[in-house]
Amino acid sequence: MSRTASHKLMTVSGLMAAVLLVGGCAQSGGQQSAAPEQGDSAYLKAKNTRADAVYIAEEPGENASGFRALYIAPAVIDGVQIIQPEGVESDAEWEISDLESEVLRKAISDEFSTTLTYESAYNLVDSEEDADMVLHTTVVALHPYATKAEVDAGARKGGAVTISLALVNEGTGKVMVRSIDTKSTDDIYAFHQVEADPAFNLIFRSWGNSLRRGLLFLQGRTSDPLATELLLKEQ
Repeated sequence: MSRTASHKLMTVSGLMAAVLLVGGCAQSGGQQSAAPEQGDSAYLKAKNTRADAVYIAEEPGENASGFRALYIAPAVIDGVQIIQPEGVESDAEWEISDLESEVLRKAISDEFSTTLTYESAYNLVDSEEDADMVLHTTVVALHPYATKAEVDAGARKGGAVTISLALVNEGTGKVMVRSIDTKSTDDIYAFHQVEADPAFNLIFRSWGNSLRRGLLFLQGRTSDPLATELLLKEQ
């Protein structure tokens, strides 16, 4: 790899260091979702992160340091996996209704919009055509640590959420950064009872804040002391 390419990749690695400092390490158990970038030689896999998987484009695109216009695509929630504790059969009560999906989708949009525009860091636009970057979010899986019956009997309602974040260069249509990460929550049951509980808002607020810090770091607009150097590995 050339010196120029290596420098560019290490610059992008600063983004991932910040994106992935979302509090709490990735969960080691349960089903994981593979990223399309896995095994693609155009992407390096980042190590020394606190996420399940991180992939960084070798060529993120020209003029990326000047990107400001961001479009937040509606989150994909259809098909989310409910991963019950080991040995437990599927619980029909964990099905997420269409109404709950819309509430959750709105919460994700609201939290990302608020955090990414904090102190005018980025400008949100109403369409992909007007954007420099497009943020895609998929809720991959929910991992309750206890069954509904156990929670009703007094068990803690803890669990985890796995998402996939893809930051896409709108001009080229190529993914610049992919992160698959799992974050724990004290009230996993809020994700299928989303009328009022703020647990899911807090999780996505944390991811949004980390993404903003990471983007600013990538573009050389800030120096985040939390952004530790990553190890990058060819696939």
